[in-house]
Amino acid sequence: MRTNYARAFALALGTALLASCAADSPSAPSSERAELALAPAPGKVRVCHRPAANAAILEVGRDGVSNHLAHGDYITTLMVGHDPAQSSDGAHFGAFLMTLDAEGRATGAEAAPGASVLAPDAPLPFTAGLSIPILVATSHPGGSAGNGLVVEGFVFQSGHGEQDGLGGQGILGLRASGLAIRGNRFEGGFTEKVDLRATSADVMNNYFMGPAATCDLCLAGPGAFTASGNRILAGGIPGIAVSPTVQLPVPGGVDPYSLPGSAETWATIRNNDVRDHQRVPVGVGIRMDAIGVGAPNVHGTMHAVVQDNTVAGNRFGIIVHAAFPVAGTDLRGDVDLTLGGNVYQGSCETDLFVAFTRHSTAMGTDPSPKPYLLNSTFQLTLNGDLDWGDAWYAHPEGFGNTLTVDGNAIPNGTRQFYDASGCPGVE
Repeated sequence: MRTNYARAFALALGTALLASCAADSPSAPSSERAELALAPAPGKVRVCHRPAANAAILEVGRDGVSNHLAHGDYITTLMVGHDPAQSSDGAHFGAFLMTLDAEGRATGAEAAPGASVLAPDAPLPFTAGLSIPILVATSHPGGSAGNGLVVEGFVFQSGHGEQDGLGGQGILGLRASGLAIRGNRFEGGFTEKVDLRATSADVMNNYFMGPAATCDLCLAGPGAFTASGNRILAGGIPGIAVSPTVQLPVPGGVDPYSLPGSAETWATIRNNDVRDHQRVPVGVGIRMDAIGVGAPNVHGTMHAVVQDNTVAGNRFGIIVHAAFPVAGTDLRGDVDLTLGGNVYQGSCETDLFVAFTRHSTAMGTDPSPKPYLLNSTFQLTLNGDLDWGDAWYAHPEGFGNTLTVDGNAIPNGTRQFYDASGCPGVE
C-alpha cells in the first residue's frame, strides 16, 4: 500500500483533483470507481473516509469537510471556481523531489523519501473515447479559470498493472494559460500521461515511463508550449506530439472546446531525452501533426523549435506529417520546424520523415489511405542536424504543396524504405 498521499488542497481555479483513497493499513479494495463526471453534486465535496479498513469515497456537505479533515480524511475530487478576472490561480504542492542528471534532465529518482502519490483506488477507465484524468486544469468560458496552475512534486499512477489495459490521464489541460508542470513522475497505464489542449504551458523536468495508448506528452494549441529537461521513455506511439488544435471528448463538468476557424501554435522542445518508442508501424520520438485529430477544417499553423534533445532508439526520430486529414475538408496545414543540436541514435527506420499525408498512407501501410494536404507549406531548417539525403519524404505533384529545406525548394517526389520486420535505419 502507499503510505504517502496527497491531502486536502484547494486547487487552482477551475481545477479538479482526483486523489487516491485507501486506508494506511492494507485493506480490501474499495467498491468505489472513478466516475465519468468529475464534479461532485452541487454543494458537495468528495472525501476519502479512512476508518481502520475499507476506505471509501463519500460526498459530504461543505460545512462538514473540516470535521472529516480533522480525523484524517482528505479531499479526493474538488472543483474550485473564483473570479475569472484573476490572472494567476497558482497551486504548488507535492513532496516528490525529482533528481536531475548532469544535463539537467529528469532521472525519475526521488531526492528524499516520502513522495506524494496521486492514484485512484481502482484503475482509471477509458470509455467511449474518454479517459478520466487525475487532474484537470480548465477555464470555463465566462467562468472560472485554471490559469497559472503549478503542478510539481507528484508521482502519478493510473491504477493499471502491466496486463490489465490502459485508461485515464495524468493531467488534462483545456483553455488554460500559464500552466507549469515540473518535477513529476508519470508512470505507465495512462492513455495519455499529459494532454494539453488550447492551452499554454511549460512542461519541465518530468519523468515519463511505462505504456500509453497514444502520446506520452500531447501538446495541442492554439497556444505556446515549452518542453524541456524531460525524460520520456518507451510508452505511447509518439513520445511528444504537437498539433495546432484537437477536438476530443471531455469529462462531465468540463465545458467542451469550440473549434476556431484557424489555430496557431508555438512549441519549443529543448534538452529532452526521448527514447525507445518502437510501436509498429510508426512509433516516434517527436511528431508534428499539421491537422489535429477531430479538427480537419481548422487551418493550422505550427512554429516549432526542436533543439539539443537526445532522440534515441525510436522507430522514427521525428515525423512531420498531415496527421488527421479528412477527404472533403479544408486540407490545409502549415509547419515551420527548426532543428539543431539534436543527437539521433538508433532510429529503426529513419531520423526524419516528412509527409503531406498521414504517415501510414505515405508508407503504404494504411488500409484506408488518407488524402494529401492542399496548398500547404512545410518549411524545415535543419541547421546541420542531419543530412536531408537520408530523410524520407512524401511530396507528390498535383496538390500545390511547398516543401523547403534550409531555404531550398524540394522538387516533388517521394522517398521511403519502410520495413516492418527490420530496421533499415540501423542496418
